[in-house]
Amino acid sequence: MTLKGATSNQACAACRYQRKRCTPECPLAPHFRPEHPMIFKNAHKLFGVRNILRILEQIDSNYKTEAMQSIIYEANMRDQFPVHGCLSVICDLQYQIRQAEEELYNVLTWLSFYKQHHVTTLSQNVDHGLLQPVLPILSCDNANVCINAFWLQETYKSSNSNQNEIYPFFDNTEG
Repeated sequence: MTLKGATSNQACAACRYQRKRCTPECPLAPHFRPEHPMIFKNAHKLFGVRNILRILEQIDSNYKTEAMQSIIYEANMRDQFPVHGCLSVICDLQYQIRQAEEELYNVLTWLSFYKQHHVTTLSQNVDHGLLQPVLPILSCDNANVCINAFWLQETYKSSNSNQNEIYPFFDNTEG
């Protein structure tokens, strides 16, 4: 399809969709490339051309590209997930943040525990080769069963016998 006074390669996806001439001053041309008409169709279906232009007029020119990227992303997510749109992505990211915060809290708790209660005991036992250091690494096997290294207690050789025993981490848990 050719437009009056312009070839189909010159018209942006917005002007091509609206079947009007795309001028060099077209505010939508930098954001809706002619080779991606579905991007404009999604944004048009969700927001409408008038609302998109109103948003672009109200925003400082430094933030127009970011605003259009946000509009396009939200429109594409709404097309992909009609019921929730980008809400599912937001909830997933918030869940990942919560998990990372909990893991950080656990690591900091263990670090403070080691610093307060076992700095001297651990350093003496490591010097004598009785205790292997615990690394906070999450290990997973082929069946997707994951084990946190903090859940395991290290064994040490008792000075009274040659058998391996569990190191008494929680003997002095009174606080």
